Amino acid sequence: MTEVIVHDPGLCTGCRQCMTACSFRNYKTYNYDLSLCKVLDKNGEFVRVHCQHCADPMCMAACPVGAITKNEETGFVTIDKMLCIGCKACMWACPISIPQMQRGLKAMAKCDMCCGDPECIMVCSAKAIKLMTREEGRELVRRLRK
Repeated sequence: MTEVIVHDPGLCTGCRQCMTACSFRNYKTYNYDLSLCKVLDKNGEFVRVHCQHCADPMCMAACPVGAITKNEETGFVTIDKMLCIGCKACMWACPISIPQMQRGLKAMAKCDMCCGDPECIMVCSAKAIKLMTREEGRELVRRLRK
């Protein structure tokens, strides 16, 4: 069973520690602009935007050089920066435009789930970010929408 990151906006305080942890893990600096996830304030409610590691990733289908792959065992969708040509086709194909140009390289970057141990979850003191199976995540989202 594959696991995904699920965000509960009702618990989120908007502290953006997930963003600082992400930028530090990937770039060794605390910079919201470099985070591979974003916390947005939508009328006083915080919404977290991050890669969904889709069951059928459009970013992977759009990549002209096969730099994006999906691990069928874990469900993680990753970008091989050595193969990526920085064409941004993945960003345009993604329904929420998640892949972004990696700082200092002509290659795209997106959440890689920290190789199975997401830093964002570890630093979320409000416990608004959880790692759960895709099915559990869908059920949580259904409950939150009611």
